[in-house]
Amino acid sequence: MSDATTILVDTDLERDDAAAAATSLYLHLVGDGTISPLPIGDEETRFRVLDERLVADTGIRAIGLHASGHRWRGDGNGGARLVDGGRENGIFCRYDGSFVIRCPECRETLAPGDEGSEALEEALAVWCDAPDSAYVACPSCATWTPLHLWRSPANDFAVGHFAITLYGAHLEGLTREGDEHAATALRQRLGDIAGDYTVVFAKA
Repeated sequence: MSDATTILVDTDLERDDAAAAATSLYLHLVGDGTISPLPIGDEETRFRVLDERLVADTGIRAIGLHASGHRWRGDGNGGARLVDGGRENGIFCRYDGSFVIRCPECRETLAPGDEGSEALEEALAVWCDAPDSAYVACPSCATWTPLHLWRSPANDFAVGHFAITLYGAHLEGLTREGDEHAATALRQRLGDIAGDYTVVFAKA
């Protein structure tokens, strides 16, 4: 399996609704034969893709479903369920931890370690415990804006309490505007009906 991953992040969903969203999508994807009901992997739980056409068309061989503050466990009946706890913190970026994001007000870019990035680094720490209080002060325009509104021009960062990881490929079509039929169909299959989940490319 390729170590490339594509992550779709819902940056708007409230933390309290994330587990229900992940469970609902799990049941849907198991029900239509897209994924196996049993999770695999300990550090990074995922579900094997059973739909051979999806594998052939996209290169995606496994799907991960993330809900902040929860982890997947077998339910003893051949399936899986979410339980409290685990390492899910709602921060999604390249696996080396590097990223560049853009201020939603002035459009200037900012990365960890840049001059004036202390507020960004503090917001990342705050996000894990009190996401509604995670604000970033832009060093260029001095505007304070919520962390979840900052976007990455290179698709290498997003925060959100519910996300879907597609293991096996970087699906560039998900970032293109216009009539990308296959990308739109995949988003809808994964519950992104409005097509507004943020795309992050990473390596497993």
